[in-house]
Amino acid sequence: MKKNLFKSIAFLAVGALSGMVFNSCKGGSGSGIVEDAIKQAEQTIATEEAPVFGNLPSLFEQKLEAGTIVGKFFRELKTEDMDAAVKNKSLRDEAEKQLAEYYKAKIAEATTALEGKDIKVEFDKNQISDANVKLKVEDAERGNFFLVFDVTMAKPVNKEVEFKWLFMDAEGNELEQYSDYITPGEKISMERMVSPDKHFGKKFEHLYLKF
Repeated sequence: MKKNLFKSIAFLAVGALSGMVFNSCKGGSGSGIVEDAIKQAEQTIATEEAPVFGNLPSLFEQKLEAGTIVGKFFRELKTEDMDAAVKNKSLRDEAEKQLAEYYKAKIAEATTALEGKDIKVEFDKNQISDANVKLKVEDAERGNFFLVFDVTMAKPVNKEVEFKWLFMDAEGNELEQYSDYITPGEKISMERMVSPDKHFGKKFEHLYLKF
């Protein structure tokens, strides 16, 4: 008798959860786990407008937080038999799919104005006479962007040097530094990856170039 009662309770719980998940993000009452996870993530992580990447860094943080909330919900959901466990797995897959689709759309919308965006650049004029750096979108959903460098040397440099690009905030503080060993000649034309979900993504405002 108790065994049948447990099965009935588990079935009802999974059935209720099914309604919650499939109604979420579709204009429902807001009780769905996906919708609740998104709301909780947005409350926990405020949306900020980054100088270069707009609200993308915040979106990536919120996406990670929402995924953590959904994962925890399903890990803590108790089931009493294999049928209920299978249904639970199916519901979790559907919830994760809905969450991914929601943030895919949000990230695509936030990326629209970033393709080809000019990045502010500073440099030592004794080393470099002119420099342009643009942002190239490779795979926005995965956070893959490139910095496209077009740099003209003040004088040709015909030896290998460590070319550095420093990520700076609006106050001129260094956030992160990357470099590569190259022989520039008269110009440097190259692409190097950058991601808005790095720890400096929210504060990055301009680049400083040097070698």
